[in-house]
Amino acid sequence: MRKNNSEVFAGNLRVSESLKAQLVEALSDLFKATLKNDHAKTCDSLAAIISIAYILGRKLGIDFTTVDYLANQKLQAGIMESDEKDQWYEDMRYLMLYLDDRKRG
Repeated sequence: MRKNNSEVFAGNLRVSESLKAQLVEALSDLFKATLKNDHAKTCDSLAAIISIAYILGRKLGIDFTTVDYLANQKLQAGIMESDEKDQWYEDMRYLMLYLDDRKRG
């Protein structure tokens, strides 16, 4: 039996709430891992946060390409608003180069 739009929306809403809870849990895990200086758990938590964010966006009707595009736009804006002495400048520039390289290859 085919679900109507309101049933699909309600199902996505429940999934979204679950994903948001998982995102908060992963963020909590990240904080705990960094406090314990646990590199493996820190990496795992960061990967979970990124994965959950992409899936949550998809459930909210935002495709992966849009998330990538907007992340790139935020990086470009951050780079333009800062200067090379800014503590985040080099990280933002490096991430933008990484994402651009990944897109090409």
